[in-house]
Amino acid sequence: MSTIPLNRLAVIAAIIGVGTGLFVAALNWSAIGVERLVYGADHLHNYNPVANVSPLRLSITVIVLSVVASWAWFFVHRTGPKEVSIVGAIRGEKMPILETIASAFLQVTTVAAGAPVGAENAPRIAGALVGERFSRWLQLDIDAKRILVASAAGAGLGASFHLPLAGVLFALEVLLVEASTRTVVIAIITTTAAVATTGFFVQTPDVFSTVPLTESPWMLLAAMVTGVVAGMCGHWFSAAAHKMAQASPKGVKILWQMPLGFVVIAAVIYFFPETLANPRWLADSMLGDGLILSTILLVLVLRTAMFLLAFRVGMVGGNLIPAFALGSMVGGVVGAVLEPITNVPIAAFALLGAAAFLSTTMAAPLFGLIAAVEFTDMEAQGYLPIFLAVASAVLAVRVWSVIAKHELRAIPITYASWTGELK
Repeated sequence: MSTIPLNRLAVIAAIIGVGTGLFVAALNWSAIGVERLVYGADHLHNYNPVANVSPLRLSITVIVLSVVASWAWFFVHRTGPKEVSIVGAIRGEKMPILETIASAFLQVTTVAAGAPVGAENAPRIAGALVGERFSRWLQLDIDAKRILVASAAGAGLGASFHLPLAGVLFALEVLLVEASTRTVVIAIITTTAAVATTGFFVQTPDVFSTVPLTESPWMLLAAMVTGVVAGMCGHWFSAAAHKMAQASPKGVKILWQMPLGFVVIAAVIYFFPETLANPRWLADSMLGDGLILSTILLVLVLRTAMFLLAFRVGMVGGNLIPAFALGSMVGGVVGAVLEPITNVPIAAFALLGAAAFLSTTMAAPLFGLIAAVEFTDMEAQGYLPIFLAVASAVLAVRVWSVIAKHELRAIPITYASWTGELK
């Protein structure tokens, strides 16, 4: 246990939270600037910044992006000290300042420019860097450092998407795997400071459409069925993404593999430009008026393939918003089949699918559940079906692991997937 009194640790956590919030604000503004430069629109004012861009220009943009990004990642991987993930920092390893900052900004700018992956890895490692460096400067013991680094990483995630409770749960459920009074208090203080600081400098983006859920028998049945289907899909998606990230090139191979992979992605975008649509827009469309079934299936398959291919050829990123969008589409497919029988709106199936998919993808049921609640400003009567969907998802994955005789090793996609610390 740490010998540092809780009151003192709380003050340090608040300072680290402010530093994390400033870092995340800088990341968010860099992403907004790139979106405006490349597409003439940004996600703060337009859910889908690429909506008015021609397919040819989109295709050319992602090819140019891949060439520039391949060289950028080549130099980040090749020069300076070896990159250290949040996992390594929690274990006491020293995070290199320049390499970590470069990685964080490179991740958010490439996603803003059109890379079909998520951007939440960057604010997590940004927070971890602030927490690790500040803890090292104060010469704190390893337990205090562990708590502060994990809390700052969760705070970075919460600040980037304005998800304070989900940020706290990410730190506790995924990184610390602990919920003592000490860890809960520090995680809350760090995240509160970070979210408030980022919100002061960056406009809070609109949440997704609110979908009314009820506790009717048909709704609860829909929650269980959707939870099982979307939960299994989320688990398999996470496993595939983790393998692709671990197999990604780090040396000179990235200079040809990334552009080659993005030529394939560009071809898909040229013929099906909706596959590059912002995942926020895709998810909100599913939670609102919806999409026709053929479009859902097409985008679901192609977007998943593009995501995995981007990871395989060396693009670094996260999967929070993409997983939420993919889960909403999986739920939409289930809803298209069951809606005539249950009379439950397809939008409700989409939200249930998003929560279940995200929970198993992130290997964090509480985080996935609360993220769905915070994303949609859900009212209290919707909690029970969301709880049931997430519980069904987790249990389905457990049962499958027993039947398939697989050792269940649920690992969320984090920067440790690329640094090799989870191998």
